[in-house]
Amino acid sequence: MPRFDRSVLLYNGKAGASTSEDLFPLAVPVLARESKNLELIQTGSEEEFTEACLAAEPADALFVAGGDGTVHLAVQALSKIEDPPVLGILPSGTCNDFARTLQIPLLLDEAAEELTAGMVEEVDTAQINGKFFLNFAGIGLITDASTNIDPQVKGRYGRLSYFMSALQSMRQAASFSFSIDVDGTQFTDEAVLLLVMNGNSIGTHTFPLASIDPTDGLLDVFVIQTTSIAAVLEWFSLSQPDTVPEELEHVAHFQGKRISIHTEEEMDVDTDGEIHEKTPVEIAVQPQRLKMLVPSRRDPDF
Repeated sequence: MPRFDRSVLLYNGKAGASTSEDLFPLAVPVLARESKNLELIQTGSEEEFTEACLAAEPADALFVAGGDGTVHLAVQALSKIEDPPVLGILPSGTCNDFARTLQIPLLLDEAAEELTAGMVEEVDTAQINGKFFLNFAGIGLITDASTNIDPQVKGRYGRLSYFMSALQSMRQAASFSFSIDVDGTQFTDEAVLLLVMNGNSIGTHTFPLASIDPTDGLLDVFVIQTTSIAAVLEWFSLSQPDTVPEELEHVAHFQGKRISIHTEEEMDVDTDGEIHEKTPVEIAVQPQRLKMLVPSRRDPDF
């Protein structure tokens, strides 16, 4: 028996690898097998994509094929629906960071198999100045890295282009003054990078800290003070499961539900790889806001 009565597969026709050439032979047969009715919708603009997400409300499951930007668009739309359909990510972008957080396979056929046979988890989102993000919000170095990516280099080198841009941005990084309030605890400092994380992967770099869990009703805040070698080593040490963030000297870590950030000068804010917001920002976790398909083998402590 098919698992879903009605499911929708939504893909952005302009989203690079998310094309019929890859999607149809790899993922569609699996989704069709597990759906009594499967509707395929290709969109050509952000407006069409948003409208299609909203129109999918009666479906049992909405499968979105694309990268982090495409998933970000889907979250904006679904967060406005009181009871949105279950969301499944078919990763076909450059980094696929939230798919990595949920441990979804990065091959389309494997992802389709794992999701249709998987389980449903209630996943947190975060509201930021009236909009939403699923994976992270960042200020400083990360916005510089996003802005400095050359589209031609990205097309040629894929996710390696993010590392190349990050290295260039690190050489040019300047610190900024900020004040932050995390659930009523306030402090002021200087930093080159400030991150508010719901997922545990940015630019394919995974941080397997037990504290970063997109289902725990909390957001993780990281403040990186400098781009010194010591600070960079501490940052990358977060990928080691035995690292204790509270013992680091150049990276500060906090957890909270409501976060206010002010900077001395107005600064861009990167949300899930998209730069649309500016400081100051008010961020609040939205506990268990979306139901998402995840592999049955997902390890929540990874």
